[in-house]
Amino acid sequence: METSTGTASPVAATRLPDVARFCFRLEALDPIRLPAFAGSALRGLLGFGLRRTACVTRQPVCDGCLLRTTCVYSTLFESPAADSGAGGRYTRLPHPFVLDQVQALGETLAPGETFALGINLIGPAQAQVPYLIGALQTAGQRGLGKGGSRFRVAALERERTLGAGDWTPVYTPETGAYLATPPADLPQPPPAPSRVRLRLLTPLRIKRRGHLVGPSEFEPAHLLYPLGERISLLAQHYAVRSGAPWDRLRPQAEGVQIEHRALRWQDWTRYSSRQDTLMEMGGLLGELHLTGPGLAAFWPALDYGQWVHVGKGTSFGLGAYALDPL
Repeated sequence: METSTGTASPVAATRLPDVARFCFRLEALDPIRLPAFAGSALRGLLGFGLRRTACVTRQPVCDGCLLRTTCVYSTLFESPAADSGAGGRYTRLPHPFVLDQVQALGETLAPGETFALGINLIGPAQAQVPYLIGALQTAGQRGLGKGGSRFRVAALERERTLGAGDWTPVYTPETGAYLATPPADLPQPPPAPSRVRLRLLTPLRIKRRGHLVGPSEFEPAHLLYPLGERISLLAQHYAVRSGAPWDRLRPQAEGVQIEHRALRWQDWTRYSSRQDTLMEMGGLLGELHLTGPGLAAFWPALDYGQWVHVGKGTSFGLGAYALDPL
């Protein structure tokens, strides 16, 4: 495609990985107190359930396992080390999924009430949905939180057209069958606007020169550079074929300007069972209004980034944002 300025966008010319959005409807069997941000707890349960159901060797770690490159747990949760193409900024390749639509607000659910867990699967990971269903069924028997509050998978829905909100059931425990559908082509992004509102839905963690970028120092490049690098890596490793758009796209970031900012820092702490410690995972929330001559070239990347997130902790659901043309 071409941008509104008439120049072809290198991102639009690249074969990007398909993205499929799924939403699990989970029913509480015991009273469940959801944490303020449930992404970490639910990701941990998903990983626990997947390892229990998929690992056949029962080794304590994946390193050295003969099945590491084919096991569904390791391919989703234990991404391999990044190669030289990552530019030294990434120690491991991006996970082929992000958590999305994670219900929050620290509310308490009574038995019989349901809550949502969205997961966006990137490229070949879409074939692993039956394993994820089984993993969450196993995780629900273990339970969420210190009290082990149990839940069950009540339904699984898939968005038929990316971003359209046309959700359709693909699994219920009553039928016991998963209705697999072929991957849909990525829709073309809408025409690039001259101004856009970018709303940060979950904490955005961007690290530059050894420290996390705060609200007052945030500039467009702090968002656009990591986004371009992330999309380039996803294209290289999870697409059928891809180009290398980032080197050509990077200079356009200088032409994107912040017209309005309303950012704040949101503290968030999560417990890491692997490291047996609390970890600070705060980030930026709020909104930005972006404009400038470089916006059109970056528009396909910004549009695609809504489904794959940006920054650190994307597999926990961090770095989610939405775009509203102004």
